[in-house]
Amino acid sequence: MSTMDVENVVVAVRYEGRIRWFRCDRDWWVMDVNKWRNEFIQNGYAVPEFNDAYRFGFKVVDEKNAREFLACLKDYEVAPDALAMELAKRYQTARSWWDVGDLFPVMFVDFDRREVGAFYSQGAAMERYVPDGWTGRFIDFATEYPEELFPASSKFWVKGGVDLLALLNKRGAEGG
Repeated sequence: MSTMDVENVVVAVRYEGRIRWFRCDRDWWVMDVNKWRNEFIQNGYAVPEFNDAYRFGFKVVDEKNAREFLACLKDYEVAPDALAMELAKRYQTARSWWDVGDLFPVMFVDFDRREVGAFYSQGAAMERYVPDGWTGRFIDFATEYPEELFPASSKFWVKGGVDLLALLNKRGAEGG
């Protein structure tokens, strides 16, 4: 796969009570690649076995191997302040969320609660390929998760009580 084929996305992760941010290959966040592969096979596609080197050798990512998986992603971790600064630079010229959507998370992976919330406009249904014993939902977690799950203080787009995502959505609804 060339770098042109890779879709890098932002993902929010809760692990051991702390929310962290990663920007990397979207496919790395398919939590159970066996389920993903099997769905293709069930639909009549010939799919080779996954290479053992794929995604650092993790075919299933869950609460049991989260520490090791996240350690492999250390070079892809991004500070929320870096995302906030990029949003601040682009906010004035953005007509809607669509103009800055690459900064916002497409997934909230909660290793503590064994849950995945996914919200995206295209691509594989990531919430369907979760480990056994986990729950996956397609949900606008950025706005619909309660404060105790995803506190405003952890959202890089909320500063001083101002929710830039809400303002961008309003701007877009009004025609930019």
